[in-house]
Amino acid sequence: MRLLLVLIMSLSFTQLMGQKEEEVTARMKSDISYLASDMLEGRLTGSIGESKSSLYIADEFRKYKLTPKGNDSGSYLQNFSIVRLRINQTNSYFLWTEENMLMNGFKPKSGDFYPMPQSCNKDSLGKTPVFQAGYGIVAPELNHNDYADTNGIRGKVFVIKLGSPEAGVAHGKYEAYEGMNYKVDLAVKMGARAVVFVIVDSAIEAPKGKLDRNVKPRSIPVVFAAKEAQSILKAKDITFSVNILQVNATAHNVIGFINNKKAKTIVIGAHQDHLGYNEFGGSRYTGGGEIHNGADDNASGVAMMLELMREIKKNKKLRKNNYLFIAFSGEEQGLLGSNYFVKNPTIDVKSIQYMLNFDMVGRLDSTKKALMIYGVGTSPVWKTALTKLKTDSTEIRIKTTESGTGASDHTNFYYENKPVLHFFTGQHYDYHMPSDDEKLINYHGMYQVLGVTMQMIKAVNKTKDFPFTTTKSEESEKMTFKVTLGIMPDYVFDGTGVRIDGVNQGKPAANAGLLKGDIILKLGDFQISSMQDYMKALGKFSKGQTTTIKIKRGDKEIDLPLTF
Repeated sequence: MRLLLVLIMSLSFTQLMGQKEEEVTARMKSDISYLASDMLEGRLTGSIGESKSSLYIADEFRKYKLTPKGNDSGSYLQNFSIVRLRINQTNSYFLWTEENMLMNGFKPKSGDFYPMPQSCNKDSLGKTPVFQAGYGIVAPELNHNDYADTNGIRGKVFVIKLGSPEAGVAHGKYEAYEGMNYKVDLAVKMGARAVVFVIVDSAIEAPKGKLDRNVKPRSIPVVFAAKEAQSILKAKDITFSVNILQVNATAHNVIGFINNKKAKTIVIGAHQDHLGYNEFGGSRYTGGGEIHNGADDNASGVAMMLELMREIKKNKKLRKNNYLFIAFSGEEQGLLGSNYFVKNPTIDVKSIQYMLNFDMVGRLDSTKKALMIYGVGTSPVWKTALTKLKTDSTEIRIKTTESGTGASDHTNFYYENKPVLHFFTGQHYDYHMPSDDEKLINYHGMYQVLGVTMQMIKAVNKTKDFPFTTTKSEESEKMTFKVTLGIMPDYVFDGTGVRIDGVNQGKPAANAGLLKGDIILKLGDFQISSMQDYMKALGKFSKGQTTTIKIKRGDKEIDLPLTF
């Protein structure tokens, strides 16, 4: 009789748990099905689709009676402006007078000159004296100073050569000084009225004329002269104008608050935006005109945030803190929404205990079963909490990384000295592709991630002292790459080397014959033991360069020729 009672109790518990999972995943499926539907057209930042997403999330906050914290007028929406488009108006002009008083000029619409992304939008100057600023570099450790004599240079047009005295040398000693942002910022500091870039060495590639929205315009006009460099280097005065049309749009963070009237607040966030029709770029798709629904990236994160909101709202034991839930926009454009929030907070930032971020948590691999948790080094509390987790390794495995920075919204909170965690179930072929659709979501996997997250929240629920610790920045490890291999790395691979999860057609890897499942062991002369090794090695190559790549395919190691 007692055994029968135990069996009945066990069965009831199993049924209850099964019913809870069914209810939870049904809500998640409902959230993702709407957010990743064609009706929202990919939720591009500042678009109608993003507005629909914002209103949907706000309605969920309202349904569960969260306090609006978007702005002071009682709205869940925190609006911020983004640059949607910058267009060069081709009625600009460019004239100069040489030392011999010979007048020269470029015709409008000729393409012989064009503004750079660093340029202000509208400005003109007439017969302004010129300062020949060399390469525009100040490098004391290299005994190089193009601004050694600054007498009388303020207010002049600075003519600056692209590159460095080591033109064409990949990763030379001047590499840190060759960027256009550096050169423009230094010129502004030195008092430039405007900057004209020229090329004097054929080894230097001309900059693209695309006006990148993500480059912050400076306070002066900046142009590139594609022709007549030698003549411009003899210029006595220069006359030119820039006429850039900037189109702005309004984006929205959605913010709801559970006010338990406590001293500390926990922030739980996920970005709601995606790529739309790829109007702003970022897609891995080589075609055009396709909606990028972003089911995993990041409707899954928003659904996870909303389910955490529902769970926390009803759990009386979790009322020892306040909770702020934020659906960020502009993440795909450079963490714009989270950056705006930390600079324009709607609660006291000092009250924030920690921040949890969910970005791509919908594709837990049924074989690897790996959940990545980034940021465990941002507070000693996290590592203690991790030891308390009870997980079934047949269902989910936890893999951790120390760094509190990365390409998602937790980074902006880390820079505010807040402990953070970032949850991620791994990269896949459909990342930034039109094929990232709701039907591919692993809802059982999402339920497992929810369980891990709730355990973490409960494990630190009573923690009063939550110290912040700095970590080695992943951003500092990044390099400026002149090449791409064209692979999708397996970020949860635990072995030696870099395992390939996907190969992009038409890219160097595909042309070399690399396949999904291959493990990269060596790139040229560089041994590859980890992703960090791979990134460092990739930064050593230039476009058109030929080398070899060593891979492991099954039990065999193979050397293949590779051209970038």
